[in-house]
Amino acid sequence: MKTIPPPDLSAITIIIVNYKTYALTKACVASVLQHYPEVPLILLDNGSADESTRYIVETAQAHPHVVAQLNAHNRYHGPAMDQGINLSKTPYAFTLDSDCEIMRTGLLEGLLAIFDDPQCYAAGELQYMDRFGYTLPVGMKYYTRYIHPYAMLLDRAKYLTLKPFVHHGSPCLHNMQAAQRQGYHFYAFPVAEYVLHHTQGTCSRYGYGLGITTSVQKVMSKCLRYMRR
Repeated sequence: MKTIPPPDLSAITIIIVNYKTYALTKACVASVLQHYPEVPLILLDNGSADESTRYIVETAQAHPHVVAQLNAHNRYHGPAMDQGINLSKTPYAFTLDSDCEIMRTGLLEGLLAIFDDPQCYAAGELQYMDRFGYTLPVGMKYYTRYIHPYAMLLDRAKYLTLKPFVHHGSPCLHNMQAAQRQGYHFYAFPVAEYVLHHTQGTCSRYGYGLGITTSVQKVMSKCLRYMRR
């Protein structure tokens, strides 16, 4: 019987963005180090200037495979993820929200196996978004396939040819719209079986920092759905 070699997890860099969520970030990083102690890890701090910043620096000092990137101000989640992807050197990037904990191994292994398809761009929790970044009900037309970045694996080389993640309530939206136009594939993966998502991170505490833009887009999204009924 032919032996199947284990997946090369050194092909993945894990990227975690922190903004003033010390307890959550600490639990998230601890879960990564427990289950994937040798996978490259980039920790980005968005100008927190608090105990979470100190924790990130100390973690990088204690682990040679961990890199700390300290930003002078809050670049917000999308641009910080883009920064991490550009800093990484591996073929694949795994974005993990700071309010998540990896509960067991099998997550990265399962996601990486999907990329046997050379046209695969991203894998994780698959959603369907309208053009403003709001999740669509089942059956709606004119959608964008959207892999939620709370626990997402993507092809770094493909990413760098597309629009970057931006400051937005759905920061990957324009990037994934561009990927869809290129004909790249998106795959659903049961990340919830491996990742505990507390949904109590930066957004729930500090908002998106988008001001009136969010309210306007929400109204436009509702109007668009009504027109398509």
